[in-house]
Amino acid sequence: MASRDTCKPPKEPSRHDTSEKLYDSHEVPSWYAHNAWITTGYRPVTKSIPLCIRSLSYLHNETVNIYSHLIPAVVVLLASYSFDRYFISRFPQATWADELVFRIFLTTSVICFSTSAAYHTLICHSETFASLWVRLDYVAIIFQIVGSFIPGLYFGFYCEPQLQKVYWSMIITLGTITATMVINPSLHGPKWKTLRLSAFVATGFSAFAPIIHGALLFPYGQFDKQTGLRYYYLEGVLIMMGVWFYAKHFPESCRPKRYDIFGASHQLFHFFIVLSAIAHYYGVMSAMEWNYMNQRCQWS
Repeated sequence: MASRDTCKPPKEPSRHDTSEKLYDSHEVPSWYAHNAWITTGYRPVTKSIPLCIRSLSYLHNETVNIYSHLIPAVVVLLASYSFDRYFISRFPQATWADELVFRIFLTTSVICFSTSAAYHTLICHSETFASLWVRLDYVAIIFQIVGSFIPGLYFGFYCEPQLQKVYWSMIITLGTITATMVINPSLHGPKWKTLRLSAFVATGFSAFAPIIHGALLFPYGQFDKQTGLRYYYLEGVLIMMGVWFYAKHFPESCRPKRYDIFGASHQLFHFFIVLSAIAHYYGVMSAMEWNYMNQRCQWS
């Protein structure tokens, strides 16, 4: 029996097809049906941005992937407008840099979530669009990783500016290397999936370097509070859980078709990423509060 990749798919819908008909995996190109365990619910290949956007109005196998990140992107964007008033009222003597690192985290989160939503919306446009937007999606994830490190390092080494700069340089360098890797088209496709995941995980787990350094430099109980460390541990657990579902294609690999629309591994991955971002926000906020109430150095 021939594999799905060697089977010739039926003729793709024309660019003028406005149908909301959904297709099975064997009816669409292999680059589109890249998860072998998701077998139904595919939109037609439209070659039309308006038709891709129109698909936001009906249910298909990318709907949850889209809205699980589109809604958080909108929420964070709207919250950012009132954040300045909230931050100043809670920390009236805070410096501009204190607020800036929060802004960086919020901005990179919006970039990450909105780019992810755009990718899952536009994947049905064409192979060219899918290839472009998946790379932008990866780069946006790296933006969020770097944007998450910056406030964590800022408050963890609040009175140690040289250490801030050292570890900021580290994460920016690692982020740049990882971004260069994922932008390279030759490293795309299922064959390189493990390598891409490993690069992301390695960049994320480089956080242990400043954590170990800080634990040696300060009493651990103090470092936990001044950094918001316990929240970052929770964040790490949530991310690893999401990555596990994503890498194992669980639960759809156990029951094909059952989770094509709701409950697939990529959807669960999205939810865990959102939860991890929430945990990170609380970690940074708790670190800001501790450093604000326990001034180890002069306000600048």
